[in-house]
Amino acid sequence: MPFSAYAMSTSASMAGARTPPARTRRRASVAGSRVASLVAVGAPNRPTTTQATHLRTRRSQPRRAASLRVEAASGERVAVIGEALWDSLPAGLFLGGAPANVACHLNELGRDATVISRVGDDELGREVLRRLHGRGLATEAIQIDTGGIPTGFVVVTMENAMPSYDIVQPSAWDAMDPTDDLVAACAGAVVVYGSLAQRDARSRAAITAAANAAAKRVFDINLRKPFIDPELCVEHARGCWLLKLNDEELPEMARWLGLDVDGVDDKELAFATFNALDCEMLCVTRGGDGAALLTKKAGWMEHPGFRVDPVDTVGAGDSFLATLLDMLLEGMAPEVALERACRIGAFVATQQGATPRHDAEGIKALKRK
Repeated sequence: MPFSAYAMSTSASMAGARTPPARTRRRASVAGSRVASLVAVGAPNRPTTTQATHLRTRRSQPRRAASLRVEAASGERVAVIGEALWDSLPAGLFLGGAPANVACHLNELGRDATVISRVGDDELGREVLRRLHGRGLATEAIQIDTGGIPTGFVVVTMENAMPSYDIVQPSAWDAMDPTDDLVAACAGAVVVYGSLAQRDARSRAAITAAANAAAKRVFDINLRKPFIDPELCVEHARGCWLLKLNDEELPEMARWLGLDVDGVDDKELAFATFNALDCEMLCVTRGGDGAALLTKKAGWMEHPGFRVDPVDTVGAGDSFLATLLDMLLEGMAPEVALERACRIGAFVATQQGATPRHDAEGIKALKRK
């Protein structure tokens, strides 16, 4: 479904988003003060000495992740587009951004993914490229901003393992350019994206171009206040191959569609939303209580989740999506894909940071609720 006209009609309304308030500019200064400590924090993502030597000597040949890799059989290409940034967590700085997280987890599962984003011409940006490359991901489609916009940075506050976000603006991923190379990377591919990276008209245009070129669109709405545009979210949700919402986003989407949500359970609401949007599949995640999946072919299914003591839920939903997508592309039964996605999402919630390595034994040991 083309989105070009919609993107053009709304670009003017986003122009004011480019100038950050004073509080946000102060947040941006935090990033610079913490660059020097990157090698000392975020340990789960930090390259080892061996990895660093490998990157210097063979940068053109990305190292493949070793944890759980079983090479994916499906030949469908996957491209993820949107924010690549740094999450400032209580435990340190961790590579983040939902699309980048999805790509890292796809790589752990044995599936290559093209990461499309934009980083600043700064140390944080160079470290994004180093760490993605160290995870076995090609970085050629990540644009470098030469206009002085810094690499994305998010201050994450945790309360009982649940995050809240202060997203610095502007960030380099706000200024993605819809180049011919970007469109070519998405042409005929399964393209994964969300709504946050469309808060600025420039990256909105780039994501629109990517969506128009896709063979299949995977829309993880991923609402982050105050960057919520209902009309944009509905437009991108319509007709997508896979739509992912959490249990708070589902009633929001239903309201935007003019559906009655009062006294309606999430199953009934999911069916109504699914039919109104004409998606191929709709997934509703429920945090620690598992998830539900609705498909045109297999109907409705649910999984209650796994018993875990969460440490940090940042990235759990992204690992869930990566796993669900990977297994669906492999032709696995939807109920099998849903169970595995819940399992890996639960495991990630027990780890620090959004992109921990997948541990086969730890994942296998989890017990269903």
